[in-house]
Amino acid sequence: MRPNPFVLALLAGSTAAMAQTPASSAEDTVLAPVVVRSKYEREDLPARAPGNKAASGARLGILGATAIMEAPVHVNAYTRELAEDWSALTLQDVLENDSAVVFTTNKNHLLQNFNLRGLDMGAMDIATNGLYGIAPANSVPVEMFERIEVLRGPNVLLSGMPPLSSVAGTVNMVTKRALAQPVTDLTLTYGSESYLQGHVDVGRRFGDQQRLGLRFNGVYGSGDMGAKGEEQSRRVGALALDYLGDSARFSLDLYSSVNKIDNGSPGMFNFLGNASIPGVGRLLSPPSGDTNMFRGTHGEYDNSGVLARAEVDFSRDWQGYFAVGGSEAEGQGLLFGTRAYVTGEDGTTRGAIYNVHTKSERRTAEAGVIGTFDTGGVKHRLQLSANVLKHKEGTVNTACNYCYTTNLYDPVVPVFPAAPTWKGYTTQNEYRSLAVADTLGFADDTVLLTVGGRHQTVEMPLSGYSEARFSPMVAAVVRPWGEQVSLFGNYTEGLEPGQVVGVGYANAGEALPPKQTQQVEFGTKLQSGALTHTLSAFQIQRPSFISNSANQLVDDGEQRLRGVEWSLYGQLTKDLSLLGGISHIRSEQRNTGKNTFGTPEWRVRLGLDWQTPVQGLKVGGRVIHTGTQWADSGNKLRMPSWNRLDLNASYATQIGATPVRFNASVENVADKKYWIGTFGDGFVMAGAPRTFKLSATVSF
Repeated sequence: MRPNPFVLALLAGSTAAMAQTPASSAEDTVLAPVVVRSKYEREDLPARAPGNKAASGARLGILGATAIMEAPVHVNAYTRELAEDWSALTLQDVLENDSAVVFTTNKNHLLQNFNLRGLDMGAMDIATNGLYGIAPANSVPVEMFERIEVLRGPNVLLSGMPPLSSVAGTVNMVTKRALAQPVTDLTLTYGSESYLQGHVDVGRRFGDQQRLGLRFNGVYGSGDMGAKGEEQSRRVGALALDYLGDSARFSLDLYSSVNKIDNGSPGMFNFLGNASIPGVGRLLSPPSGDTNMFRGTHGEYDNSGVLARAEVDFSRDWQGYFAVGGSEAEGQGLLFGTRAYVTGEDGTTRGAIYNVHTKSERRTAEAGVIGTFDTGGVKHRLQLSANVLKHKEGTVNTACNYCYTTNLYDPVVPVFPAAPTWKGYTTQNEYRSLAVADTLGFADDTVLLTVGGRHQTVEMPLSGYSEARFSPMVAAVVRPWGEQVSLFGNYTEGLEPGQVVGVGYANAGEALPPKQTQQVEFGTKLQSGALTHTLSAFQIQRPSFISNSANQLVDDGEQRLRGVEWSLYGQLTKDLSLLGGISHIRSEQRNTGKNTFGTPEWRVRLGLDWQTPVQGLKVGGRVIHTGTQWADSGNKLRMPSWNRLDLNASYATQIGATPVRFNASVENVADKKYWIGTFGDGFVMAGAPRTFKLSATVSF
């Protein structure tokens, strides 16, 4: 694939600038002469925790930046160092370290969807600097981000409603900013089979007091990746500007992200016509994860977004803020992959393929005021906010619906359907809300009580739908034995749009209310030495619309999830770092008595890093276990559990006065064939084969 001339010129210009930039001085020496530079720390973000893979705090939407030990919810924040250790390209490469997350699309798929705490979420529902409607719609690149914060469970008060109304939780991406010390990094990455990528990261502050900051990240990569013989390219440009005044702060983030695929498609296989899934009681095994089900195709997804924010200090204790932004996305060609209905035990398959044209547009704004004050011996942090989010989307496709015979082990190549004709937006949602939250501190903050609520209006102009609901939240943190132990609990809610009942039902035309998902959670947090643990138990009740005996569509179904989660991060010893967790979730459809498909009961992600006696050399790895899960809503086919071992290593040194870091990683070391998860009712996906990445970062 021919590189974009603009991107090549930009990379060349940035490289030339780096060659003229003197080497930065080091601030923090760990093992001379290798330095840990200040590019990993920002004054406006919670500090990194020991081990540097996670942070000691996270932004909790309307509650602001909060220490993990003071947060009344189960939340983790992952750092850029974690992404660099695994030579991460997208959000998936980082979230694979979180036990609450399982992905429901193939590795390196053009679309990235996942399951968080038993509930589904897509890329469009990712937040950026606390606001929805900015992130790319299909796959989120990590190069322009500093932190990835994962808050589990429904929380409409904290963050509002996302564009596609997921209630799984909040994944918030924090963009990079220029730091006091100049940053000029060039990273080259090579991945199997033959993918090569360049990434330039340049940051500067200007002026006598360094009030104005600029941070640029540019990425261009191309080569074989995904299915065997498939070529992918990715192009990212991100610019972050900020100004730090005495009593005001301003920031502007802009990005463009383009993903392309050629000559390849992963497979999603439906086995409902068979007695079992290959690998379960059969001689046949799952196909290789890079099986190319459809060559000769092309797909492209273009994204762009902008976010501006202003903060003004009215006094020492009161601040006002305003943020506005939006994004646009367009996808064309092969986007969904090849769907295959397996009809024979020898792998005989009926194939389906889609030529798609999709567009989406999101606009958002938020304004609010934050203040701290005391009433007697009680401290308050009060925040009021008003938010609006508008989302438009439309998709058309021409399909080859199970129109050809192929084989999941030896695919054939049929004719790709003609491109569809764009017909305009078919979905339009508007969300408006007013929210208030007050965190009260008692007894020198040994007891923290958070109360608040969000009044959310949901409108769908194309269907004449307009409803409103109030969603409360009550949460508490108690520290009876000092700062090392926190007991916490919360009641939170999520909100999804209702609908206007369609024809065919006795109550056709009725506007059903928004669906309110409820969560109750209790847990404890423990700091033991340089390790931080969070253990929580929760129950989530999510309503669903079903048809009753009178043929009316009513809000009378329920999905109930009960689970226990343990996560940890930090250092076991001076040289050993840990990151990971274990989740156990049971999800049941109460109206049918069946378990929810695509929700494995057990999820384990445990990683260990060892700083070796060799100066600058670190080796590590992680173990991933995903338990058995149903592949379909009727609970007819069960997917087997699977285990995976991934390894990585990094070496930091200096060539002359120039810091250089090398990273290497191998995923699926044993090259195991397995089913990684589900995509839709009845469809399962093969896990990726052994995959390696090599990267080198030069810091000028």
